[in-house]
Amino acid sequence: MSRVLTAAVLLPVLWLTLKRGPAWAFYALAILVMMRAVWECYRLLEACGSRPFKLLGLTLSVAVTLSFAAEDPGLLPCLPLMLGTILAITGAMGTRGDPAAMLDTSMSTLFPVLFVGLAFGYAVGLRAFPGEDGTDLPLLLLVCVMFSDTAAFYLGRWLGKRRLSPLLSPKKSWEGALAGLAASTAGGLLAHFWFQQRLPLAHAAILGVLLGLAGILGDLAESMLKRAAGMKDSSHLLPGHGGLLDRADSLLFAAPLLYYYSVVFLGTGAS
Repeated sequence: MSRVLTAAVLLPVLWLTLKRGPAWAFYALAILVMMRAVWECYRLLEACGSRPFKLLGLTLSVAVTLSFAAEDPGLLPCLPLMLGTILAITGAMGTRGDPAAMLDTSMSTLFPVLFVGLAFGYAVGLRAFPGEDGTDLPLLLLVCVMFSDTAAFYLGRWLGKRRLSPLLSPKKSWEGALAGLAASTAGGLLAHFWFQQRLPLAHAAILGVLLGLAGILGDLAESMLKRAAGMKDSSHLLPGHGGLLDRADSLLFAAPLLYYYSVVFLGTGAS
């Protein structure tokens, strides 16, 4: 029940921020959520024995995410990524006592920037698209991912018998994954008939399936990190959900997928 109540609070906030608020309000919310998720990611890496430069990683994540708010980001996100790589490696060589520790610090510093910060950048990039696409595409992303997560969780607990990935997440099942895909597809179709009628029906269905699959992969990727750290949740911030990284993991692969699908197949952002 706490899972449902938490979602009931978050959904209206996200809806109002996207549909009624200015773009900067969504960017600010995305940055705050991203920073907490990145911090939780560093917490998991530290539990694995790594010693990342957390403040450097947080700063880089903010820079990467905000770079997507530009009207045409182009290669702009590459600048903080390249600069951060140089700083992380140089700092590790100057402060760690052996090459293995240097390499581990460099990689663990940059991993959350790429895994979380860059992914949130694509979510910001969706909001930065001109016109109604800038509000409808992030909403499509959230609807599909949340529908998928909810269906997979509850129907998986009820009907799940065949384990999806026992090594990474023993409680996830194929039945839950299929329910999640069906719910995500329903979310895509709902978007077509509700708030994004200009999205062709075929694309709505395809995106529903693809976003559902991307959400499952993102969830499993975070489960890999938690299993390696020996932790069940990234934190206990949200009752029934765990941490913000637990709540946002399904977006990490889905946001870039929707961004590029929109640009390549829907012509979004094209002048």
